Amino acid sequence: MKTVFCDWGTSNLRAYLLDNGELINEYSSSKGLMAAREVGFKKVLGEVLEFFQVSDATTIRLSGMIGSKHGWQEAPYAHAPVSVDDLQESVVVLKEYPDAKILGGVYYEMPNGKRDVMRGEEVQVFGVLEKYPDAKKICLPGTHSKWVDVEESKLNAFSTWMTGDLFRSLSEHTIFKEQYSSTDFNEAAFLKGVHSAREAGPLMNSLFHLRTDYLFQNVDATEFHSYLSGFLIGSEIKEAAKGCSEVYLCGSGTMNEYYETALKSFGVMTMTITSDEATILGIQAVSKEKIYG
Repeated sequence: MKTVFCDWGTSNLRAYLLDNGELINEYSSSKGLMAAREVGFKKVLGEVLEFFQVSDATTIRLSGMIGSKHGWQEAPYAHAPVSVDDLQESVVVLKEYPDAKILGGVYYEMPNGKRDVMRGEEVQVFGVLEKYPDAKKICLPGTHSKWVDVEESKLNAFSTWMTGDLFRSLSEHTIFKEQYSSTDFNEAAFLKGVHSAREAGPLMNSLFHLRTDYLFQNVDATEFHSYLSGFLIGSEIKEAAKGCSEVYLCGSGTMNEYYETALKSFGVMTMTITSDEATILGIQAVSKEKIYG
């Protein structure tokens, strides 16, 4: 039996064609949630089905932001802690197709009543656990990094860090924009930023010290972009990886490398898996447990 699985994010869409649980083809598009809202969700999904040369009657499974309030149809969050088979709590049916469903995501409620959410990353988390069943701390670096605690093969708790968004905002829309002349990655400058974060005080105050580091020539314009990146990632790791001896990284190849470099400077061991591999393994885990019915 063929299944089309779409990891439908805000900016991008990744689709996978499986035959009896085995991956046989892939598709990618820049028509994520924002673009698909303009042209129509059904039209974009039609392009996916046409690429895979399958009919509307094919089994279709969607995850990610497509199930958000601003997506195709809102799907509820499953309440952490969750195992793979608990994800069925958050599945909704898309009535436009004979066999199409959306997986909603997961939320975690902290002791103070605040909530954290993820959509799509839960598939990757269970993909990581397929490859590394002993993983206890998983980091999914990105625009909004997720740090996940695993207990007894359950997604137990997690936190979100807006590091990527903050980096983009600071580098493009603040005085820091004037402080770099190159965006080429400079590992030495990146590690200098990580070290600075380890020694820094409160973030809102210490961020301004990146301005004075530049003014007093502790870092120059060719280094600053990487220095800022290292500082922000280092600030995230200082808090999110506190007390960890090992972290499992699941992201793009480049992001895995940045976080691996920073974590090693904190003395934390790493194991890595790409987000693509984790997604495929997660899809297979979800299918195996027959979450979608």
